[in-house]
Amino acid sequence: MAQRTPEEKARSREMEIAFLEGVRSRLPQNVAVWESLGCLYTEMGRFDDGLQADRQVVQMHPNSAVAWYNLACSLALTQGGDATFEALDKAVALGYDDVEWMERDGDLDAIREDPRYIRLFSMLRATVPEE
Repeated sequence: MAQRTPEEKARSREMEIAFLEGVRSRLPQNVAVWESLGCLYTEMGRFDDGLQADRQVVQMHPNSAVAWYNLACSLALTQGGDATFEALDKAVALGYDDVEWMERDGDLDAIREDPRYIRLFSMLRATVPEE
């Protein structure tokens, strides 16, 4: 199978977004559609749209650790600041503990040197057993 060019991949992602936006307009309470859109928007560099989608997912599922983690990522990519750490703290409080992913997640690069991130990551690393 031939490799797709970056342009072909981008076109494919844009088609997925257009399709999911159509589904969202018909099924606005479908959380899976919002989650998928949030991921795709972020992947395509549409960070503000990703932030809006992640806020919607958190509103629909306020007790989801993954939803709060994704919101923290979107906040780190857009505005940073206290809101990012509030969302990240909430994700951890709700049980988010994937330190391996958190350590390599590029969405969090902008906050890695912040003492709040270092403290939270160190605490999380100490409490999660290694596999």
